[in-house]
Amino acid sequence: MVDRRLVTVLAEVLLAGFVAGVTIFLADLLPAWGWPEVFYPSAPVLTAVIACAVVLMLARRRFAVVALLAAVVLFGLFPATGVALAVIAYTAGARGRRWPLFGLAALLPAAVVLLTQPAFRWQYVLVVIAVSTLSCLVLPALVGAMQAQQARLVVALRERAESLAEARQVTRERARLEERSRIAEEMHDQLGHRLSLITMFSGALEVAAEGKDPELRQAARHVRTTAKVALEELRQSLGVLRPGGEPAEPAEATDAAGTEADIADLVASSRDAGLDVTFDWLGTDLDGVRPPVRRAVHRVVREALTNVHKHAAAASVTVVVDHGPELVKIVVRNGAEPVEGERLPGTGRGLVGLRERVRLLGGTFTAGPDPDGGFAVTADLPKRADAPLAEEAGEEPQVADTERRPGRILSGLMLTTGLAAVAALLLTTLAFVPPLTPADHEDPLASVKIGMTPEEVEAWFGPNEPSAHAAARDREPPVPEDTYCVYTPADDPPDAETAAIFRFCFGDGGLVEKTWFEVPVPKETR
Repeated sequence: MVDRRLVTVLAEVLLAGFVAGVTIFLADLLPAWGWPEVFYPSAPVLTAVIACAVVLMLARRRFAVVALLAAVVLFGLFPATGVALAVIAYTAGARGRRWPLFGLAALLPAAVVLLTQPAFRWQYVLVVIAVSTLSCLVLPALVGAMQAQQARLVVALRERAESLAEARQVTRERARLEERSRIAEEMHDQLGHRLSLITMFSGALEVAAEGKDPELRQAARHVRTTAKVALEELRQSLGVLRPGGEPAEPAEATDAAGTEADIADLVASSRDAGLDVTFDWLGTDLDGVRPPVRRAVHRVVREALTNVHKHAAAASVTVVVDHGPELVKIVVRNGAEPVEGERLPGTGRGLVGLRERVRLLGGTFTAGPDPDGGFAVTADLPKRADAPLAEEAGEEPQVADTERRPGRILSGLMLTTGLAAVAALLLTTLAFVPPLTPADHEDPLASVKIGMTPEEVEAWFGPNEPSAHAAARDREPPVPEDTYCVYTPADDPPDAETAAIFRFCFGDGGLVEKTWFEVPVPKETR
């Protein structure tokens, strides 16, 4: 048998390899996020990023909180690690981590964007990273939490089903023991009565033989003492086995139990109680049948009629006893109720006790609903005392546990499919972010050198614009002393909320300071 720990380790290694491969693939397609090309996506940096993502993913089970927070920061810096973040978020959600933690984790990528992105595009990137955080963090965490809740629900339902099955088994065992106790009590009463008669007759024979036949008197005394010892041993072995101290049923303990007249009395009593019941007896009477079989017939009919009174009092009932050459067949069947009546509570042990009694006699017993909505109780009792024990019919089948967790291969395929979907969503979302060009990283004033003349600066940026000077008033940095400045606006989009202004300050030796700053654009001029 394969060690489960080895399988788990192999699965983690395969998952780490898959995540690393997807990260490399996304790194080649996704845009850089504000870092110069010398840093990203260069090979050393990319290798370090993948190593960090894999380590965090492997540590997610032992250090869930640290791994989650570190993964979201890494995701904010390098969006190609979104698949690793999805795996970590799924595990954290499945382990029932508190939702404030996920709220903090969802805000971290936005904070990273605000701290690292260029000022001219952080708002656009922030919107995109928010959508990506939803697909790589929030959705996997929700899926993990729901699957974990479903797993806990399945475990709770399985435990409840097992407890109910144990309770039913305890009820059945108790009913079997009670029925066997009743049978033992009947045997005790019957054999005790017969042994008492033997003792009495032996004593009378002993008295009659006194003074006439010593050998006969001695034999009678021996029979009497043996019967007395047997009676004492029987009482010691069986004891008073009546469950709960309840007295035995008179009709069941008499020699008339199970005969046609006895069953007719049971049916008549039920009919007097308001039950619509018909009775058919097929074959001869059971006078010559052994007492255990007759008492079983009485018990089956009585218990079946009692159940009809409790659960289907408005239904019509048919009682049939068929005395055949080898078997005594009993059928008690009730139809569906025309109007549902009141249901009385039951212990659930009556039918189990009947089944046990019939089984001990070598017969078969069934009890269950009919296709027409009624209920039927049938019993086949062999008349011979040496009939083999029959298997219990009508027992609730032991249903095998067919609920199995999905196989590891199927789980792996589902996980791979989910991660591929996350990677596709991430790629689709981030593909709308334009990559940074080298010009974005260069200083726009790099072409202007300190010491240049105003004419040389004007050749690069144009002449002084009074409107730019007016817009910069009260919003520009302090002007160096003993200098004069010229102002030139940048070529910003017409609908921009801010405008960039370049300021060049000159002294006696030429250009002294170069700088640029942003000023708000009035709404009416946009």
